Amino acid sequence: MELLWQIIILLIFGLIVGMIGTIAGIGAGVIIVSILTLFFFIPINEAIDTSTFIILIASGAGFVTYLKQGRTDLKLSLILAGFTILGSLICTIIFLIIKIDNTALRLIFATVMVITGLNMIYKAKKTHKDSKNQTDEKELQDFSLKDFDYKANLKKSIPLFMLAGFLANLIGIGGGVVMVPTLNIVLGYPIHNSTAISTSVIFFTAIFNTIVKIIVGKIDYLIGIMIGIGAVIGSIIGAKISNKMPKVTLQSFVAVILISLGLLMYFSN
Repeated sequence: MELLWQIIILLIFGLIVGMIGTIAGIGAGVIIVSILTLFFFIPINEAIDTSTFIILIASGAGFVTYLKQGRTDLKLSLILAGFTILGSLICTIIFLIIKIDNTALRLIFATVMVITGLNMIYKAKKTHKDSKNQTDEKELQDFSLKDFDYKANLKKSIPLFMLAGFLANLIGIGGGVVMVPTLNIVLGYPIHNSTAISTSVIFFTAIFNTIVKIIVGKIDYLIGIMIGIGAVIGSIIGAKISNKMPKVTLQSFVAVILISLGLLMYFSN
């Protein structure tokens, strides 16, 4: 009976993080690592490796759903995934030589989330001012993935996507905490497309990162599969919810999740 309850809890947890991660376009890694560490008392290095495996499962479902909705660009996602994978590869090489302890990992993880969350709040405020002149529906109708010119700012975004890949490998967060603001602020995509494209890039990057973790990491496959099953269902639901959320609400949602979990990580032992 105790095992049954544990499975149910893991499935429900997966459902929740799958929904939140897909809505926010952050791959759910920030939530998974935090919860596994804070509430399931799993060592952070093992939580990071397991999170990477779960992200692969959850982001795959989100990617397929967003692709069907026409909110993501397959070609662009593959291009950007190339840079995130390069960043991930650099991280793998560096930390095969240099060892980093769990406390440092936790602080890096928390800092990335808080800074990114504050950045998203700034963007949400700016969006709120702009929305007086243009509704979300009108912007989405006017915007075209096919015709949008992202190449003008692509060079500026390359280091940021490499950073996303580096962090995805280092702290198991998927990289969406960096990619969503980069897509939204630097490349100029609407937030609804930014979260969708971010999820797509996360999926392709997670394929590489999971292979690395299988070889040199420590994945708890039982926990990973249970949470992953719930996360697949949550990702599909989250993608549908995200499509109906107002732009400012979606940006604020991303920011609150990031900052809250970042602060929790700062003050956890």
